[in-house]
Order: sequence, then structure tokens, then C-alpha cells
Amino acid sequence: MKKYLATVLTLMIFFSFSAVVKAQGIGISLAEIYKNHNDKTMIVSDKGDISTAPENSLMSIHSAEKAGADIIKIDVRTTADGVLILMKDETVERTCYGYGENTVVSEMTYDEIKKLNLLGGEGGYGAKNTTLTVPTLEEVFKDRKMYYLSSSALHPEEKALFMLDFDWSIRDEISNLVIQNKMGNEVIFYIDDTSPDEIANWKETLPFEPMIMTYFKGNVIFAATANVKKDAEIAEGIHLATKNPYGVIFGKTVQNRAYESKIRTMASPCNPEICGTIMQDTEVWWDYLISAGFNVIMTDNVAGLKAYLKDCSEKENALEKYFYDNIKSYSLPDFNSDKFFDYKRAYNNAYDFTLSVLNDKSSARSDIVTARYEIQKAYNDIYANYSELEKGTAGMTVTPVRILLCIAAATVVLIAEIYVYKKKKK
Repeated sequence: MKKYLATVLTLMIFFSFSAVVKAQGIGISLAEIYKNHNDKTMIVSDKGDISTAPENSLMSIHSAEKAGADIIKIDVRTTADGVLILMKDETVERTCYGYGENTVVSEMTYDEIKKLNLLGGEGGYGAKNTTLTVPTLEEVFKDRKMYYLSSSALHPEEKALFMLDFDWSIRDEISNLVIQNKMGNEVIFYIDDTSPDEIANWKETLPFEPMIMTYFKGNVIFAATANVKKDAEIAEGIHLATKNPYGVIFGKTVQNRAYESKIRTMASPCNPEICGTIMQDTEVWWDYLISAGFNVIMTDNVAGLKAYLKDCSEKENALEKYFYDNIKSYSLPDFNSDKFFDYKRAYNNAYDFTLSVLNDKSSARSDIVTARYEIQKAYNDIYANYSELEKGTAGMTVTPVRILLCIAAATVVLIAEIYVYKKKKK
């Protein structure tokens, strides 16, 4: 009896946990989402949440996760004695205080670096001193394991992926540490200035399939599309960068090539120097970039971007409900006359655009709002003019375009008559 009772209790616990998992949407991991080029827009926090803690610190990582980052990009360097630490610059001057004459990271031992304290935020002149120290990459990995053994394990949506930005020369040291800590499914390797062939050869040496983000900077359309296509063979994402505010990388041609190649594209409006110069880390530019086709956005305002994407999701849900409740099952009537097809054309165009928006899990708010307006207007126009359309008299409304067409037609007829009249006179 006790045996059966234990079995029943075990099954109850299992199904209860499964229900919680389902309710919380744990079924799809961020790694799976990243690998799907057509999935939701992903938020990247650059160096963690620098508004609350020093860049590349454990505290900034925790803060970025709690704010809703899907990915946290951290910078990795190696010390003179081979320890992998989190540090953006070649020296410790901007981000630390308490250093001596030697400030070059690669010439300092880890014992020397761990005695330093971090400056707040991005560091630099005027930054506040903190008691936090420079973490090692291994500490970041171990902290991740301990952090999610705590009560926060109930909230796996906070468990962001790490995007490691490093020099290609230390790739083996980093991949070995990833393997030792079983972090292969939680790490994206950010690789710059390395050929696709080199990356492919390196991947073959690994006992797991690494997630990769490559980098391209330029404004030549042929180079951009070629890099997108090549990198799609070895990576799930490519960071596109340019100083030109009207650069081709922000256009549909490159983004269409990325979509066809099944690779994500990332933009970083938090760094205008590589994102069109005039761009800012605001809703206006997030909307612009996502509408262009980017579905990975690097930001220093994780909470703001999270709120924007939530609003997009709510508006898309409303569009979807309206579309399937009113439009999807609606059949366009057969009208008596094809002479005036304005309403038909507007309806069909709006229908196709709305479907494309609903099929894209990474749609900009402006596209969603436009689709809702266009399909609703086209639908209402048909019903408002149904009797005229049925009789074949629709389209008789006087508009500037129709006036110009009439004038043009009359002019052509007049010229023809004058020509015929002169010819007869001769």
C-alpha cells in the first residue's frame, strides 16, 4: 500500500511541476529562441546593467537579468598568469582604482588585479568608488550555478544567456572553461575579425555545438549581403554595424538576405558610433530597427526595451484577435464591375501585410499599428460602399488623382483631334 501511495505522490508532484512549468512558459529555452531566426526580438544588455552597478561586475549581471535581459554581453581578457577575467579595455585605468604604475591587463597577474576595486557604471573621471572587485569568468559561471539553486530558480525567465566578447587568440582557454562548467547551452561566442573557415574548423574541435554571433562593419551592400550569407553557415546571428546613418545595413535588401539565410541580425543603438551615428537608445530607434528586420537589440535600457516589446506583444494580440474574428473567415464579394478596383486592391494589400506582421514574431509597434489601421479601413470601406460595389458604380467618388486622370485623358483626346483636323486640312 505504501509503495502505491509513494508512486501516486510522485506522479502528483511530477504533474504539478509540469503544470507550473507550462504556466510559466519554461518549455522553450532562450538558447532555442536564439537559434530560431524568426522568433521574438531578443534584448542584449551590454556589460550588464551599468545604471546600477559597475560594468562587467556580478552585480551588473544580476541587475540586467532582473530587468529582463535575454542576453548579457560581457568582455573577457586574460591576465599574465592565464586567468580569464571580465574587462573591456586593455588597461584597468577607466574601470578600476587603486592601481600602481602598471595598468596593462595582460602584464598584470590575477593577484594584482583582484586587489583593485571597480568604479561605478562605465567608470572614468568622476565615477564613484565601489567595494566590488573584478570577477573571473569562472566566478561568473559558478555564480550562475549558485544563483539558480536559490529561490530564483522558480523564475527561469531571468536566466539570461552570456555573450562572451573575447580575442580570438584565447578561444581555446574560453571554450575549455565553458566545457568544464557545462555552460555550452548558456553561452554565445561573439567573434570579430575571424574568417568563417577558421570558425568552422574551431567548431569541429568542440564536443558541443556552440552558439555564435559574428560581426560585420561596413556600408557596401555586396559585402554586407555576402557576409550575411557566409556567416549564416557557421553562426546563428550577425552584428551589423556602420557609422553611416543611412547605411545599407539598415535597409530591406540586407535584412531580406538575412531572413532567407535564417540568421538573426543584431544592432546596437546604445553605441551610435557603430549604429548610424545619429541613432539613440530610445523607442523611436528600436521601432525603426525592428521594422527594418533586426531582431537582436543591444541596449543600456533593458527595462525600457522590455516595456516596449511588451506593448508590441499586446498590440499584436489585439490585431490577431481582430483579424481572426472579423477578417480571416470573410470572403471578398464578387462585384458586378471590375472597372473600379481601388477597394479590392486596398483590401488585398492590407490582408497580405497583416498576415506578414502576424507571422513575424519580431514585429515593430509601428508595423502592427499600421496593419491594424489598414485592414480595418479596407474592411470598413467595402462594407460602407457595398451596394455601389455590387452595382458596379463604386469608385465614382471625385478625388485629386481621378481629376488629373480625366484632365490627362481629355488632353490626349484634344491633341488627337487637332492632329486629325490639321491632316484633313492639308
